[in-house]
Amino acid sequence: MGLRKMQVQQPNSVQEAQQSFLRHAALAEHYERHKMAYANNSTMYYKYAELQYFHKSRALYFKSFFSATSLM
Repeated sequence: MGLRKMQVQQPNSVQEAQQSFLRHAALAEHYERHKMAYANNSTMYYKYAELQYFHKSRALYFKSFFSATSLM
């Protein structure tokens, strides 16, 4: 399973940003569990660590859209 090419795309609404944030945050937690399950297998551990990092970074990216607008 490879990572898809990261698309730089801004959400069209705050709700879309929130949904994307929640989806990526849930996937980051999902891959965290997989990473820990394979702690004794370095190949699988780093595969899931990479996926976890990708989804954490996307979650933070989308969070920035609704966090900034909530201060206005």
